[in-house]
Amino acid sequence: MDGLGINTGLLFVQLFFVFGLIGFPIISLIDLKKKKLSGTTLAIWVLIICVIPLIGSVAYWIIKPSSTIQ
Repeated sequence: MDGLGINTGLLFVQLFFVFGLIGFPIISLIDLKKKKLSGTTLAIWVLIICVIPLIGSVAYWIIKPSSTIQ
């Protein structure tokens, strides 16, 4: 792809960061929406994921909050 003036190594690094900083948090927020969490817990998770997207998303998937039993 160098003939087109595209640096392949840099392209893959940029795609990784785009997915890490945009895609992964969006997937986490969609999964969070499907869970039945209380208002406070939901708000805290949304803030964590939106303020620190990559670390917040990884923390969300590691902790995996369960739905509240009603």
